[in-house]
Amino acid sequence: MDEPQRSNDSDMGNQLTYWSIAGITALLCFAWLLTGSLVLTLIIIVLGLLHLAQFFPDAEAIVRADPILLALRRFSLLIVLFITVIAIAIRYIRL
Repeated sequence: MDEPQRSNDSDMGNQLTYWSIAGITALLCFAWLLTGSLVLTLIIIVLGLLHLAQFFPDAEAIVRADPILLALRRFSLLIVLFITVIAIAIRYIRL
C-alpha cells in the first residue's frame, strides 16, 4: 500500500510522478485557501511531500529510514482532516 505503482514502461512512471506533482500543487492551493495560514499550509505541504517521496529513490530511502516520517506518512490523511476541521471551526467561531 505504501509502494507506488511500478511499471516496466518508463513513461508510465513519469506520468505517475507528474500526476503526483499536480496533486501536491492542488493540495497546496486548497490548503492555502482553507487555512489562510502559512504555518498550517506548510504542514500540509510537508505531509504531501512525504507521499511524493515514493517516486524519488533517494528521498524514499530517507523516509524509510526514519520511523517518525513513516508514521507521519501513514497518518497524514487524518492530520490533514484534523487541520481542515480546526480551520473550519475557527472560521465558524469568528463569524
